[in-house]
Amino acid sequence: MTLAHVTSADGTRLAVETLGAGPPLVLTTGALQDRASVRLLAETLADRATVHLWDRRGRGDSGGAPDPSVDAGGPDGEDLVAAEVADLAAVVAHAGGTPAHYGHSAGAVLVLEAVMRGVPAARVVAHEPPWGGGDDDAAPRRALADAVLSALREGRHDDAAAAFLDGFPAAAPAPVARLRTTPFWARTVALAPSLPCDVALVARGPVPVTRLAGLAVPLLALDGGASPAWVRTGVDAVAAAVPSAERRTLPDQAHVVLPAVLAPVLAEFLLA
Repeated sequence: MTLAHVTSADGTRLAVETLGAGPPLVLTTGALQDRASVRLLAETLADRATVHLWDRRGRGDSGGAPDPSVDAGGPDGEDLVAAEVADLAAVVAHAGGTPAHYGHSAGAVLVLEAVMRGVPAARVVAHEPPWGGGDDDAAPRRALADAVLSALREGRHDDAAAAFLDGFPAAAPAPVARLRTTPFWARTVALAPSLPCDVALVARGPVPVTRLAGLAVPLLALDGGASPAWVRTGVDAVAAAVPSAERRTLPDQAHVVLPAVLAPVLAEFLLA
């Protein structure tokens, strides 16, 4: 295992951990996660691929924590998304060649945005990207953005993490009230300053069907059978929009899937 730092277009230093041997594979995490969240998954895949796991900006050993004063859920959101697309492009350049990609949750939105904007990809697994469902979903997403950003601006990182997970309960392994009593919570709160980036990704509106229709990269749209209906509907829409996309549901799985269950699916699609 090696740890390196790469520099994004705006000068932000990003931590990239690399392990294994084989074709390149980049793992991109969702909200309130850092590279440690996917290290077990990476280790499970390391006998099949050279796996690159990275800390998105404002997390772990990466710099570039976003400014909470910006309106990430509104007009400033595009700038944050563009910055993270450039981040992923820097990670891909470090990986070399044309890597396969796995993106989870908001990280799946980021990967798809990056590939639609020209970041190299051999194949992509988009795991439960939480795009909105249309106009009816706009007000709740705006309320989520306001609650998270207001808490961050007031230095209430605990409340910001809770507001995000309350707004997307599918993303939490347990109710927030229970999570707050566990050792897991301190790590979650420490990652809360990065949330404007995730707000920008998940508050972008409905699935961009027209843009996705131009995606020529092989795609697997993945969800869990125990995930909420709105999550599965969004994954259905992604799969329907992308020509020749594959659609798969992991039986009895929710938003967070154990590496032992997920790794064989990724290996079969990404590394065949």
